[in-house]
Amino acid sequence: MKSLLLGFGALCAFSFLTPSCTNATEKEDQNKSSKAYTAEDLKDMEAIDTHAHLWTKEYLDMLKEAGSEETDVARDLGAYIDEAQVERRLEMMDEAGVKMQVLSATPQSPEYGSEEEAVTLARYINDKYADLMEKYPDRFIAYMALPLPYVEASIAEFRRNLNRPGFKGVALNTIIRKEISPADSMFLPLYEEFNKAKTIVYFHPTGCGAKSPMVQDHGLTWVVGAPIEDLLLPLQLLKADIPGKFPFITFHLAHLGGGLAFQMQRIEDNYKDWGAFKSSPKEALGKFYYDAANFYSGALELSVKTYGASQHMMGSDFPYFRDDKYTRAVTYILNSDLTDEEKAQILHLNAELLYHLK
Repeated sequence: MKSLLLGFGALCAFSFLTPSCTNATEKEDQNKSSKAYTAEDLKDMEAIDTHAHLWTKEYLDMLKEAGSEETDVARDLGAYIDEAQVERRLEMMDEAGVKMQVLSATPQSPEYGSEEEAVTLARYINDKYADLMEKYPDRFIAYMALPLPYVEASIAEFRRNLNRPGFKGVALNTIIRKEISPADSMFLPLYEEFNKAKTIVYFHPTGCGAKSPMVQDHGLTWVVGAPIEDLLLPLQLLKADIPGKFPFITFHLAHLGGGLAFQMQRIEDNYKDWGAFKSSPKEALGKFYYDAANFYSGALELSVKTYGASQHMMGSDFPYFRDDKYTRAVTYILNSDLTDEEKAQILHLNAELLYHLK
């Protein structure tokens, strides 16, 4: 099992086929694994989980005091930075064959209160991440948090953390303070800063049901509201031509981009037939990265067919999926109808390239 994640050449020695082990006409069928993988198969794997959350109780308390009304959804889930909870997290990672997690504070981002309060919150959580990554440099890397909507303060915090060990980019919510789109022109100076630094920008749902009463009034905020936000945010970015204006930013979307792949032809038709976008959405979105925190193999296979395996990475949404559900984040990829080469890309190879881990 370990061979699947150590490189394509190693796969040949263990029943996992690669292009070098078989001819082209046999590759597709032979490269699909017939075995159903379980937790017992995962020891010594090297998967990289690109979608995991971590806070402290003190941080959530400060965030609530600053004005956030959504901190309860993050409490008492085993996602605090204390010795016992970190050790249990590491145990779950080991059980699932996950070598490393990419941490973010989203959706509990430091967006509330005065500018001074937001900056204090951002510095606090980024420093906590820095301390943890120093202690476990081989297990954790992170996206930094920024005190939006305060642009100049966010630029300052971005620069403060840019070269600190372990920080690989920034994490933003899909709706800032539940009211402002990240595609708003007020954030253009921040995107200019990101572009100069060739930054990875990760977007995660805010968790406000896309501000829709059709979602919120029916208790569907996290059931479908989150993936709706995942879907809408990249389209807002395209409408504002953010990827076109800032070509050196790499975008990472949570949850396979919501239902984006399912709607791809409709979106592209609206560009070609009605001029809904300035350039091809399919081409632009094909350069984004998508974490696989979805857990339905059919959805993953469609997304891979739409954007290519090279644009996908394993993700768990920890701590909202723990224990056997955490392990499922890996096994559902292994048990999909993707080829072994594609599975290896998604489980670790793409993340290693994106985050410059090797």
